[in-house]
Amino acid sequence: MAFRGPMIRYWHERSDDVYVVGDIVIEAPKPPISRSVRKSLRKNDYETAEIYLVRHLVRPGNTVLDLGSGLGLTSIAAAKASGNGRVVSYEADPVIAALAEKNVRRNGAHVEIRNKGIAKKKGVCEFYVHASFTASSFFPFKRSKRILIEADAFRDVIDEIQPDVVICDIEGVEKEVFASANLSSVHRMVVEVHPQVISLLGVIKCVRDLAVSGFSLVEHLCFGQVLVFDRDGSSLSIAPFKSDRQTDGKTTG
Repeated sequence: MAFRGPMIRYWHERSDDVYVVGDIVIEAPKPPISRSVRKSLRKNDYETAEIYLVRHLVRPGNTVLDLGSGLGLTSIAAAKASGNGRVVSYEADPVIAALAEKNVRRNGAHVEIRNKGIAKKKGVCEFYVHASFTASSFFPFKRSKRILIEADAFRDVIDEIQPDVVICDIEGVEKEVFASANLSSVHRMVVEVHPQVISLLGVIKCVRDLAVSGFSLVEHLCFGQVLVFDRDGSSLSIAPFKSDRQTDGKTTG
């Protein structure tokens, strides 16, 4: 009955804009959220692998850094798993960051949302906003709108926060940042890679950069483009995520 509280609390406001994802209640209005994402939320197959992994990899008291938090699902899941731990979340898109903040408050989660991008160097960057927010990135895309945003350097954020766990979905920037940081505080990582942006060679570079920092790929926990890394093999005892529809192994979003 773990889902009972949130479902009863928000049942009166259920609409086409509000979705229950396990024990998390998410508002996802159109606009700005695309029809495909809303459909996935309705079918309960949006970021399900990521949420499963976060719940199993984040431990009580952990400090968590969530990069590219989107609607806030993974950040909220991390906050629930960490209990009294700290969760810091980055989301570059100002509209989506505001919605993530709203969802965090709705669920009573303790998450610090920062409306900034993550890059190799700190500064003002071009960011390309797409109608489907999951396609928004630092890289130009068809039918995307260019805006200017502030970005923090990945290495500076790691040094500041000293996270135990990093969750990373930054639409291709992962290729550029891992080698630049001291990741000694980090024990586990969930990284969504984007070969359509950085190519297979870029993905291989990410894996090698993390290997240099002492991380091993936990192959049985990887799901499509979502990769899991740890330092000590403690994640090997976690059962793999299984989807009801394992076609190409890629969750929507």
